[in-house]
Amino acid sequence: MFDVQRTALKQSQQLFKQGLATQRTVDTMALTGLKGQESLQRQQLEVAQAATRGYVSATTALLPGDEPSDAYRTIDETFGRLKTTHAEFYDALEQELERDVDSATELSSEFVDALDEQTDQLLEMSHTVEDRTVQNVDELSGQLREQLERTQELQDELEEQLETQTGDVADLLERQAEQVDQFQQQLEAQAEDVTQQLQNQQIEAQTTIATDPEHTLESIEGIDDDVREQLSDAGIATIDDLVRADAETVSEAAEVSTSDAEEWIEQAEA
Repeated sequence: MFDVQRTALKQSQQLFKQGLATQRTVDTMALTGLKGQESLQRQQLEVAQAATRGYVSATTALLPGDEPSDAYRTIDETFGRLKTTHAEFYDALEQELERDVDSATELSSEFVDALDEQTDQLLEMSHTVEDRTVQNVDELSGQLREQLERTQELQDELEEQLETQTGDVADLLERQAEQVDQFQQQLEAQAEDVTQQLQNQQIEAQTTIATDPEHTLESIEGIDDDVREQLSDAGIATIDDLVRADAETVSEAAEVSTSDAEEWIEQAEA
């Protein structure tokens, strides 16, 4: 990357110098062309002067007695002034153009010197930045290697601790599983005992209720053996069952009127 930047800087420098050299060549060619133009116009003035003298000579030849010397003198003086003015104009123009060329050359030379100096500074700066970058990269690489080594050491330690803790956890889980099995067996045994006791108590209570006249439906007037059997099939076997039932359920179960069922419930409640 740095080599590409330096190459680009040098190429830009060379291209600009070539552009300045081309401009100086164009200015020099313009000055040369100006001198050629001056020479050509000078020749044209000479031709015009000669042509004018020829015209005057031909004219005076047609007019006997006239001497062309005065006319020649006037023509020569007039063209002399034209030539002087022409020469002064082109001298001034050439001087101005030469001064511009010299100024441009001086400025371009100064600019080229400044460009060379700045380019050298940029190249030197590029080398400095490159050296610092390489140094920083080396330092960063070293730090990364150290960090990776420390990370690997920590990973090894964690794996060792994990293996140790995994063995301890496995033993702990095995002991806890054994304790859970024992506790579950105890709960199952206790549940069986409680279930058996409840069943015994329920059988005893049902036996007591079934044999106690105060709890059977025999004490209800109007309920005979057939009706008791019908009500028992419907889940109404005791006074308490009858109290908890509603008149419609009792009437449907015993196939009696609702008023009879209500009367039986009132007797049970009393």
